[in-house]
Amino acid sequence: MKMSDLFISRPVYWGLAAVIVAVLAFLGLRQEHVKDFVPFQFAVLAVALLAVGAVMALYRPGERVTRDPLDFDDAA
Repeated sequence: MKMSDLFISRPVYWGLAAVIVAVLAFLGLRQEHVKDFVPFQFAVLAVALLAVGAVMALYRPGERVTRDPLDFDDAA
């Protein structure tokens, strides 16, 4: 099995996921969700907005995002 079949997205997306996990782990280990809940919420919101913005900026039209092709006729 090729690694490209297992991890179908680009490496930058996996790096983005690692950064998100690292930020959330850092906040959790410092117990920010207990001590300073409102700044914690803003930090989580900022991470989410940056992640969505990064995916929107880095996405290439026609890029493969799922293992199976999407059939839009089945969705209707």
